[in-house]
Amino acid sequence: MKDRISYERRPTFNQDFICSGQGIVKIGKNCSFGYKLGGFHKRGGIELQARYENSFISIGDNVATNNNVFLLSANYIEIGDNSLIGQNVTIMDHEAHNIDPFKRREIGEKGKIIVGKNVWIGNNVVILKNTEIGENTIVGTGAVVSGKFPSNVIIGGVPAKIIRNI
Repeated sequence: MKDRISYERRPTFNQDFICSGQGIVKIGKNCSFGYKLGGFHKRGGIELQARYENSFISIGDNVATNNNVFLLSANYIEIGDNSLIGQNVTIMDHEAHNIDPFKRREIGEKGKIIVGKNVWIGNNVVILKNTEIGENTIVGTGAVVSGKFPSNVIIGGVPAKIIRNI
């Protein structure tokens, strides 16, 4: 995987970090993964998995995560510059298993995820395929996010919806 991961300036790793898969992971400058004072610092890790050969994960400049973050790409995930990602966040751009009962062990539908610049993703959030989150948006704790959301809003809930404008 070492030839499939690139970064402009070596990121800071404050928790166990795994980068796996056959795809490409690109990390911008001044990124930080994990937080020593965050919960579960010693009992978890950060995993970026670009699972297949054509899978791509792009993390912008100045992105910081808390602990126990999992990004799993079968296609395309993009995290914009200056974004913050809370603890226990899962971001997946595909259905892990096919919904057809006779193809259940095959991968399901693939999509894309685009998180804009300066987005704050709270703790325990799940972001699903075909999601776009606009710049400066806040994603509330525990949200399950699917769909397109504009810039400068607060979203939250299950399923996530716009709570108010910023």
